Amino acid sequence: MALRHITKISDLNRQEISSLMAMAMDMKANPANYHDALKRKTLLMLFEKPSLRTRVSLETGMTQMGGHGIAYMTGDSPIGQKETYEDTGAVLSRMVDAVTARVKSRSQILGLSANSTIPVVNALDDYAHPMQMLADIQVAASLLLSG
Repeated sequence: MALRHITKISDLNRQEISSLMAMAMDMKANPANYHDALKRKTLLMLFEKPSLRTRVSLETGMTQMGGHGIAYMTGDSPIGQKETYEDTGAVLSRMVDAVTARVKSRSQILGLSANSTIPVVNALDDYAHPMQMLADIQVAASLLLSG
């Protein structure tokens, strides 16, 4: 499978969103089927903007699926000053399996994904919030299917 970054919702086409929703619904209905789906996988959650719901949901999901989540707060970090986002993307590619990033600007997401050889998912920037949009679509689909 080719490397994919999700920096905005339009990085996914209608069929991909539909497939993601079907998988999400199945995961919710049959969590035991996914208990080791992310075994030995590590997600780095990069937070320039903190979020309780984003952090807890990602860490919980990684744990429930057999993986590991690392929350990295950038407040005391050299990212963006001593280390560029482009360099950070390359370095993280050697250490973790995927990155979510909740940052202040579009250029940071694009910089992070520019040299990354692992998936980068935008968890919020000043332009887009594709993770939230997918969650909203899932809630709407659940309501439509249950009603």
